Amino acid sequence: MKWILLLGLLAIITSGCHRAPGSLPPPEKPFHSDGCSCFPDLDYADCCVDHDRVYWQGGSPEQRRAADDQLRRCIAAKGRPVLAHVVFWGVRLGGHGWLPTPWRWGFGHRWPNGYHQP
Repeated sequence: MKWILLLGLLAIITSGCHRAPGSLPPPEKPFHSDGCSCFPDLDYADCCVDHDRVYWQGGSPEQRRAADDQLRRCIAAKGRPVLAHVVFWGVRLGGHGWLPTPWRWGFGHRWPNGYHQP
């Protein structure tokens, strides 16, 4: 639990950090998905795989927010609105590109890749 709070705090502190503008090269690592990472896959695993594909590529903070919003809407559309908000805040706090986690924003690129402005 402490590491989750520490990661969340780190994400909030570094949320203003951005990479210099320019084109983001294609990811170095092949795409893979772990489904819904720290959540059970249940009947919304397809939402998580779609979300992982966008996270793998990475991009701007706005693109990350759009991906997280889409994940929330997808899970809510499967009849799980409360869980959708829990998952949303989980990825907002735990998926920051500056974290060295395997599910972070831009995980197809070497860490630290941070954010990229289009």
